[in-house]
Amino acid sequence: MAAPVTSTLSSEFARYWRRVTRWIPIESGNYPYVTARVRAKKAALLLPDVYERMLQMEIPQIARVLSEGAYKAEILALATKASGVDLIELATSRNLAAVYTQIIEFSEGELRQMIGWYLDRFDVQNVKTIVRGKVFGASSAEILEDIVAAGSMRESFLQGLIDLPTLDEVFDKLDGTIHAQALQALGKKPSEVQRWNEWEDLVTKLYYENLLAVVPERTEGTRLMREFIRREIDIVNLKTLLRLWASKATVSYDAFVGGGLEILKAELVEMVSLDVNGLAARLRDYALTEDLSTRLKDLQALGVGQLVRSVEKLHLLEAGRYAHVYPLSVLVILDYIVRKDREVQNLRIIARGKESGLSSEVIRELLVI
Repeated sequence: MAAPVTSTLSSEFARYWRRVTRWIPIESGNYPYVTARVRAKKAALLLPDVYERMLQMEIPQIARVLSEGAYKAEILALATKASGVDLIELATSRNLAAVYTQIIEFSEGELRQMIGWYLDRFDVQNVKTIVRGKVFGASSAEILEDIVAAGSMRESFLQGLIDLPTLDEVFDKLDGTIHAQALQALGKKPSEVQRWNEWEDLVTKLYYENLLAVVPERTEGTRLMREFIRREIDIVNLKTLLRLWASKATVSYDAFVGGGLEILKAELVEMVSLDVNGLAARLRDYALTEDLSTRLKDLQALGVGQLVRSVEKLHLLEAGRYAHVYPLSVLVILDYIVRKDREVQNLRIIARGKESGLSSEVIRELLVI
């Protein structure tokens, strides 16, 4: 018996559609819905005047202010288990993870994939935190305070890593990840590593290499995200450059990440050894650092920390610029992710600064707003 015409047409159309979609980029994702939700969240971010008021408060008052806003659920849930700085750090970490997870949950298709890949930076951050904590003898509770379970690794898995007694056991659990891959590149066991900075830089490189690899320039969405990532690589490299330059430090390995949008690795290597006038002249050649070049001498006088913070402020400006130019794209979401992360860092700086007895003026200089 001949196959029904409708069945034949359906199978022919299916074959045709598969053939077409191999060559024509199909962009999927509920962009208008997600960007609208994210704009609402962005409107709830703390304004500079709130930080200014917090600088005049004691830690319990700061926690009370946070409990009246976006951090209410986490503050109330943890109030019986922690207090002071510990409460603020745990609540802000939990809130950050919850907000990012929520964004992924109401995203669809390619958009959801891209956001998830970007948020894997928190896996990188968390594993680095665990390694540092174990190297310097921090307690499990102290390490956990700095964990933000917003990447692919679940909080239970990260807790399991923290509870392991040795770094050798930690890396056994990380087999197959970029963290283990970076260690293998060093050719050492964890117990044989004396300085972990090279491993950390390798992990960062692998993260960005993998991110660029999984976000090909295939659709308008992926093209925009690739440009955002490449600009972020410029930011990461610029911070590394200024740290090395200001401290006059030398490293025996390549500390820069490849794939930047504007600044090549070879140019970064050349700039490390320049004097302040030479470096300022070179930085004037790039759109990203033209303004920074005019303030380089003044920032140098304030120390390497101020140099790095000036670049972190550039990151916020660049993220905001991309989001403004492309208001219905993934860039709006990435801009919010960057700003929300910075808000949490600022809150922690204020809380830790208060606990350490720093003046409001000193804490204010440490903030990136």
